[in-house]
Amino acid sequence: MTRNVEDRLRDAFTAGAELVSPESLGPVAVRPRRGLRGLPVLAAAAVAVILAVVALVSKEIAVPTPPSPSVLAPSDGNEALRRLAAQVARLPDDRGAYWRRSLVNDHLIRVQAGGRTFNAWVSSRTELWLPRDSKDPVQTQNGETVLRPATPADERAWQAAGSPVTVQRVCAPGTKEADCVKLPIRAETRDCQYTHEVTPDHGPGAHPLGGYTLAEISALPADDKGLREWLRARWESREAKTGQELEEAIADSHFLLAMPIRPAARAAVLRLLADLPTTSVRGPAKDPLGRGGLAVDFNKDIKSFREFGEDDEVTEDHTTILNPSTGEILAKVTKAGESTVGLSKGEIAASEVWTSVTGWTDDRPKRPGNCRRL
Repeated sequence: MTRNVEDRLRDAFTAGAELVSPESLGPVAVRPRRGLRGLPVLAAAAVAVILAVVALVSKEIAVPTPPSPSVLAPSDGNEALRRLAAQVARLPDDRGAYWRRSLVNDHLIRVQAGGRTFNAWVSSRTELWLPRDSKDPVQTQNGETVLRPATPADERAWQAAGSPVTVQRVCAPGTKEADCVKLPIRAETRDCQYTHEVTPDHGPGAHPLGGYTLAEISALPADDKGLREWLRARWESREAKTGQELEEAIADSHFLLAMPIRPAARAAVLRLLADLPTTSVRGPAKDPLGRGGLAVDFNKDIKSFREFGEDDEVTEDHTTILNPSTGEILAKVTKAGESTVGLSKGEIAASEVWTSVTGWTDDRPKRPGNCRRL
């Protein structure tokens, strides 16, 4: 406090005191008021002194403004995930005779031909028809892998090389020759394979949901405690084989968002993930098909790498895009975390997309034409 302000305070108290007679400072009988018990009671004259002081110095002393409620409230970037969980919990259970999954996988590679080096997408598509009634057949379909130039610039490079029917993959030094082979360029699938069996015991239809049956997934607990116990039991049964820590297994539970689980169970998974330190909501985003969703990183601060061209260690950035209405996975997108030859930081290096037909339906699978049955 400056000397000037101290002088003004002293003068103010003096001026206020002159307004009060000595008699008025005697005892004052005051009736207690409810809600003010324990507070000191001031005589009216004393109040007058204080008011006079405040009036004289209020222009000289700046009183700090209290922080706004938004500043005082804790910041939680995962609140959007909790709101989504609350919304999903109110959805009715899905109906339909079959759960259909249509999945498209793409990953970027570096290739060369005719003295030209460029990028190409390796793409594959799989279909699964999983019946609610185990007496109905399970159908799977796998299309032939497609390889095509990644961009118009890559297309021009391929054409400048003479539009060869095969290209050589560019690999990191030390890669086995068997893993660095020539690949055929083709923009469309020419061949596919399918299975169509009731309770298949071999092939892709035997374990369409990994190590779980539809009945087990459908019975997934919808309460937070039950879900954790389910995940712990799953971890205990597999820990010896995988060596994975329990915390890692719980963080990996986002795989359940791509399964045919009930909305109530999906909401429990979302709540669980929202509380994990490895989860970070990034906000609105579009998937590779242009659909709007909520982008989430379920592997925050966990480093991962991939090979690209001659670089054997390019950092990755993983994002999962969720359906903003149902909480189901729309896509998983991997971007380059750094730049290297032929790949810029932030560029998509791989993606896994669940197409719009994924979900429960009363349609039934039709045996695909031009496909070989396994």
